[in-house]
Amino acid sequence: MTGLGLRAWAPGAAPFLQAWIEPWGDLFLRILFLLVIPVLLTALPLGVASAGSLFHLGRTALIALAMTLLLSSLSVVVALGLVNVWKPGKAPVEQAPVSREMVLPDAAGPLASAVALIPDDPFGLLAGWLGCSSSAKMMLILLLVAVGWGVVLMLVPKNLSGPLQASSDKVFRLCTKVIDALIVWAPWAVFCLTCMSFFRTGPGLLGYLAVFVAAVVLALALQAFGVYPAVVRGFTDYDLKRFWHGVREPMSTAFATASSNATLPVSIRAAEGPLGLRPQVSRFVLTAGASANQNGLALYEGVTVLFLAQSAGVDLDLWQQAVVAGWCVIGSLGTAGVPGGTLPIIAAILASLGVDPMKTGVGIALILGVDRFLDMCRTCVNVLGDLVIAVVADRLSGSGVKGLRG
Repeated sequence: MTGLGLRAWAPGAAPFLQAWIEPWGDLFLRILFLLVIPVLLTALPLGVASAGSLFHLGRTALIALAMTLLLSSLSVVVALGLVNVWKPGKAPVEQAPVSREMVLPDAAGPLASAVALIPDDPFGLLAGWLGCSSSAKMMLILLLVAVGWGVVLMLVPKNLSGPLQASSDKVFRLCTKVIDALIVWAPWAVFCLTCMSFFRTGPGLLGYLAVFVAAVVLALALQAFGVYPAVVRGFTDYDLKRFWHGVREPMSTAFATASSNATLPVSIRAAEGPLGLRPQVSRFVLTAGASANQNGLALYEGVTVLFLAQSAGVDLDLWQQAVVAGWCVIGSLGTAGVPGGTLPIIAAILASLGVDPMKTGVGIALILGVDRFLDMCRTCVNVLGDLVIAVVADRLSGSGVKGLRG
């Protein structure tokens, strides 16, 4: 509202906003994007390696792994299908933020000059050092290297992979600490970015963000109330009425805490109580799922990437969207449990497609303003997905008849 008020009643405030307000948000973005490379090269390999270790844990683990990949893939299909049909990022010309954008000169001042010393495109910088032709190609190479390294860690003996995984985990935890600090700073950074964006574009941006929220919530609802019941009915004869009754408490806890890990004790109690699942199945599936099964996050990343690409005027072809789907599934494993860690993954996917994450029509950092509510919603879908997998694994691995339709 500050940006809109200044645009209407004090348009002469532009030099002050550019010199002393906008640079703080720009600094937040630049530091965040600097973290993309170390996060990718540590989190994704660790995620792939930990997922692969499930193969050694028996039939229940194989079922859980297969269902995790299935649900994550279905969530991305839902996300991409919805965004392709609706095209929420392609607002009519008269409603688009850029349609009424106020043309301002480049930012000036000591703060803006200092922030400019930090590279805004680390992929392009690395590409220049390594002689790569473009930042998009460099990002794709890094993604492939990260996944390949994860496969190596999964296949080599534990005595060799253990120290390597420990080193990667230390770097990953350091990145997590920095991201934690950035999230504390995020409200001020979002205010700075939002203020300047609304000052430039006017009220059209508010409608754009509302459409983005609606797209994410609708996609999550389709996953939770469409895909999940279909999976339960397709793989088991479990009573859906009993299922929905049993998951009420974990769902409300997930929405309140926005944390799969914080909800884990409640989920286990519900699984072994109202849902009637065997402890040896539910405890393993739910504990592993709290970190590995983040299909709500995969869905969110899919919607966000396509929405931001559309808002930037970039049309992704079928092959590019297939690449997005693959990276969202893999990225959801790598970013599990990292506060705010989804933004570097989204930025990486956009960069690999040749879309500058700092110059999309809405702006990747502006979604932080609505991310808390969306995080609560997607955590509900994550937790619900864990319970769906627990039900399927309990049934297919040889449970009794406690959850069957009567």
